Amino acid sequence: MVNLRLNVNNVSDLKCENCGVKLNEDNVYIRIINGKEHYFCCSHCADNYEARIK
Repeated sequence: MVNLRLNVNNVSDLKCENCGVKLNEDNVYIRIINGKEHYFCCSHCADNYEARIK
């Protein structure tokens, strides 16, 4: 298991870019798509988002 700490100033303002769920340090999934970090609540949302933009 890997623990990552999210270094974002307003983590309370983050929402999943696919479904809109509020994110925090305990439930954030980060994926780099086209060289940019995107924030999701889970890998399934990241997969759905990535499939839509391709």
